[in-house]
Amino acid sequence: MNAPETAMTQDALKETGHLHGKSPAKPESKIKKGFKFFLFIGGTLFIGIAFLGIYSRNARTLEIQRLTDKAARTLVHVVHPTRAIETISLQLPGQTMPYTDAPIFAQTSGYLQKWYFDIGADVKAGAVLAEIDTPQVDAQLAQAQAQLKVAQATNDLSKVTYDRFKDLFQRNVIAAQDFDTAADNYGQNQATVIADQANVNRLEALEAFKIVRAPFDGIVTARNTDIGAYIPSGSGTQLFRMARISPLRVYVDVPESFTEFVKVGAEADLTVGRVAERKYPARVVGTAGAINPTAKRLLTELEVPNKTGELFPGAYVQVTLKIEGNNGNLTIPAGTLLFRSGKPAVGVVHPNGTVEIREIAINRDLGSQLEISQGLSESDQIITSPPPGLVDGTVVIITKPT
Repeated sequence: MNAPETAMTQDALKETGHLHGKSPAKPESKIKKGFKFFLFIGGTLFIGIAFLGIYSRNARTLEIQRLTDKAARTLVHVVHPTRAIETISLQLPGQTMPYTDAPIFAQTSGYLQKWYFDIGADVKAGAVLAEIDTPQVDAQLAQAQAQLKVAQATNDLSKVTYDRFKDLFQRNVIAAQDFDTAADNYGQNQATVIADQANVNRLEALEAFKIVRAPFDGIVTARNTDIGAYIPSGSGTQLFRMARISPLRVYVDVPESFTEFVKVGAEADLTVGRVAERKYPARVVGTAGAINPTAKRLLTELEVPNKTGELFPGAYVQVTLKIEGNNGNLTIPAGTLLFRSGKPAVGVVHPNGTVEIREIAINRDLGSQLEISQGLSESDQIITSPPPGLVDGTVVIITKPT
């Protein structure tokens, strides 16, 4: 081995520890140190990652809870109670009726000779509607008049006989029986004249019914006969039907809670569907004086002048009845009403957003509005169209109306 190689070998032995009898260092110690360092770094990273995961999950949980709480808060609209006005407009359905409505019948038998008015005609009281030809009644009347004349002649003769026998009886010329017979004949003849006169009067009345006249001012609403038709007396066949439409009657059913405020003379407005923009004045003229036990309503009659005849009888109308209110009470929309255990209530929202289900006392139902006498103040926030399941303590968010 040459000198350079020997020097290199010695240097290598020094580095490995074999020189001067020392054993070489074990390489596993460095590996263990590297592995421990790796474990330390890995554990630190794992703990950091775990911490970040837990923090992120908690943050997401809090955000979900916040969104859940926000979603759990129901969006509602609210209104404030308003002070009741002194005059309340109560809207009720009604129906117009003629002031007078009557069928026209024939009171004598015969054939219709002529009619003068058809349906829709405006006629005055006493106007001739039709004429009836009554040949049979004419003949009966002529016979009755002849019989009356015979009875009158017989009665005149019996009177002369009675007067003569009376004078003779007073002078004791004839017997009392003869005088009594003359008096009896005279009395019978008088009764016959009266009976015949009554029969003549009856037939003359039937003759008068040959002319059919209008019983009142009004319009002809029906004509059920024509020229040449036979008209039997008492058959129940209507010749005409007439109605008085100025003024008109209107009947409405007032709810029991308003009956004490309905007074004779109270004003009202009336509208018809075909001319809804036009209002017709009306007034209360009477009531039934008793509440219907089934419907719990009071039948009320109103009167509409209808001088122009624009309104037709039998039409459905909307009546706005103006009655006295109570300005000490409050009104709320009918859509705010709730029922709890069969009692009326509303949902009141407090400033912190919680809901209170509060019972109220309804004084009157005004249709779209309710008049409240107890339970609310003007500052209360009342939920409109309350959602299902609304209970005390529910948290809500008030939204402004759009």
